[in-house]
Order: sequence, then C-alpha cells, then structure tokens
Amino acid sequence: MIGRGSNRVAALAVLVLTAAGCASAARRSTSEIDRALDAASARCGCRMGVAAKHLESGLSYEHLADSEFEGASVTKIAVLTEAMATAREAKIDLEARWTLTETDKADGSGMLMLLDPGLEPTWSDLLTLMIGPSDNTATNAWIRLLGVEAINARMETLGFRHIRLLGPLPPYSRHDENPSVWKGFHFGALTPRDVALWYERVARGELLDAESSRKIFAYLDKDPSRLRAARRFPSQDLWAGKSGTMSGVRNDSGILRTKKGRFVLVLLTDGGAVSSLNPADNPATLAIADVAKAIVESWSRDLPDRSAKPE
Repeated sequence: MIGRGSNRVAALAVLVLTAAGCASAARRSTSEIDRALDAASARCGCRMGVAAKHLESGLSYEHLADSEFEGASVTKIAVLTEAMATAREAKIDLEARWTLTETDKADGSGMLMLLDPGLEPTWSDLLTLMIGPSDNTATNAWIRLLGVEAINARMETLGFRHIRLLGPLPPYSRHDENPSVWKGFHFGALTPRDVALWYERVARGELLDAESSRKIFAYLDKDPSRLRAARRFPSQDLWAGKSGTMSGVRNDSGILRTKKGRFVLVLLTDGGAVSSLNPADNPATLAIADVAKAIVESWSRDLPDRSAKPE
C-alpha cells in the first residue's frame, strides 16, 4: 500500500520531471533560433535586433534587444499612441476633417502625394493611411498637429524611453534635390525590447486603457504587410503590425495570432548591402521572415492548441 507521503513524493517527482522537460525544450528552441538568426544575418550581411514573446506562455527570445536601431516607419507607432491619447482626452475629434494642400505632401511612401489638393479625409482616415499603407503625408499631418516633443514625452511617460521620433519626414517639394534629402536622414530611434513591450501592452489592453488599446490594435490590423515577419505563415495565421523601410533598413513588428496563441515579433535590421532584387526579395526582408518562422515553429511544437484563436 502506498501512503500519503509517497503520493506527495511521486507528485513532486512528476513536477520536477515536467519542469526539466520544459527547460530542455526551451534550451532546444533557443538553440534553433540562434542558428536561424546566425544564418539569416550572414546571408543578408546585416545587424539584426530581435525581441519576441509568446503572450500565453511567457516564452521569450531576445538578441540585441537593448541596441538602438533606425526605426523607419515602425516609429509611427509613437505617433499613433499620442494620437489616441489626445483623442481619449477629447482634445481632437477623429471624425473631424483635414484638408490636403500641395505643401502638405511628404516624399516617400503613400498615396496622398499623388492626389489633388482639396481632399478632406478624417483624422481617423489619416491614422489608417499612416499605419497600413504607411503614408508619409498622413504621418506629417499628425506630427504637425501633435508636436515631436509631445509625442516623445508621452512615450517616456508610458515607460518607452527607447521609442523616439526624431522629426517629420522630408517634403515632397524637395524630392528632386541632389544630394537627396534622404541621405543621412533619421526618422526614429528604437530598441526591439521597447517595441515588443509596446505590442504586449496593446495586446493585453494595457496601453492607455482597454478601449484605446482595442482601437490601436484595429489600426494595426487593417492593412499590414505580410511580406516580412508573416511571410512564411498561412493566411489563417493572422498578422497585425507595422513595418518600416529606409536605405539599408528593413524592419517589421507586430502580433501573429495562431491556434497556439499570440506571438509578439519585433525584428529590426540595418547595415545590409543595397540590393537590386525586387524589394520583396531583399536579403534583409528574407532574413526577417526566416527568423520569425524559426521562433514561431520552434515554440509551437511544445505549446498546446488553444480552443479558439485569440482576437
């Protein structure tokens, strides 16, 4: 007959073995991700910063997570945060309309620079254009309204000291200048860890408040590019996030939702050689895709299926 004390010993043994198995699986996953990261970095010749977390289990992976990178358009999450905070404080009506002028047009990505002056999108429309199509004119409209100092002060107050906007984007009126206005230009400075923490707080409903977090996530979820971090995943794995591109810079960030739960993925790169390939096949773009796949697949093997995909 087995006594009560023996039952406790047996239960403890099971817990120890389970913990050991989890630790072994975590070490195996980290080793796999390290190998994928080394191979991807070597192929693109770029520096890669990574911060990733599985929100339901707490599994995490970091590489150069405290190092500063040019944020490119990922920096627009700071503008989005201050915009939502200002709307929450009733200092601006997102349904109010803004009028496009020729001098408002910014160079680089987006459609507004191609359209006729006089167009009157709402401020909410401008957020949609800023985050999904990454429209630079829409971004500058918000930066002029809010101010660089206010945007950065908000991020610091919220605990994101390493998400900083450096200034507005170059005007379209200067796009033909030689040398280019983009030469040596810096838009934002980010660390992978702070960006990943920002996404985690959005996903948990803890950025500003639950309703603001929900609205922020909705903008991230409208039209995100799947050419980078989400490239290797099937369409049923849902992606919401923000990418960024500048000369020598390819970034991606967001939340992947699968039957295994929610994966925060932040992958920032710089220093890659200029490529003549199709932008979708840029070596740094493919490196981001490969590392994201390694993280999700290595963790997913040891994660249980969830009853329903997280919304």
